[in-house]
Amino acid sequence: MASGEEAADPHELTVLIRAWQGGDLAARARLFALVYSRVRAIAAQSIRRQGGATMTPTELAHESLMRMLDADADWADRKHFFHLIAQATRQVLVDHARRRLSGKRGAGADVTSLDDLDALMPGDADAQLVRVSDALESLAQSDVRRAQIIEMTYFGGFEREEIALALDVSVGTVDRDLRFARAWLKDELGT
Repeated sequence: MASGEEAADPHELTVLIRAWQGGDLAARARLFALVYSRVRAIAAQSIRRQGGATMTPTELAHESLMRMLDADADWADRKHFFHLIAQATRQVLVDHARRRLSGKRGAGADVTSLDDLDALMPGDADAQLVRVSDALESLAQSDVRRAQIIEMTYFGGFEREEIALALDVSVGTVDRDLRFARAWLKDELGT
């Protein structure tokens, strides 16, 4: 976890989430002070993986946090909170990519390789990001956990151990699901 969160007791984050849900605005401010560095790190990693992004990590982190605030989600705990941050980050990046694509002619080139999402070429990043997101939504229709694992890995920056803890599965299960999901995505995207 990032430094701001490392110093915090994980249970404190859950307590702050519940206090905020109860209407305590001071808890909200404390919660975001504790998690901001982690959210910004998630945003920075997502931008690096996506390539060619015109957003800064700070802009992406702020937009992701604002979406979470606007969603008025019922966060169960710290793990759920960070899973939703990964989802919000993905949604912000995809929405941004879709806006950029809508202004381009001839956008939507095929992906040539998807051994790893890090390999996406910056020139095609917007189209590829949208295709990957659409494929993840399709995967989630049949296998929610595998879609979550991909999302948490590539858009949330979570380590395998963190994903296992968040989804209450073994690290081996995360590894197997990640391999399956990567292969499924590769097939789905025709690469």
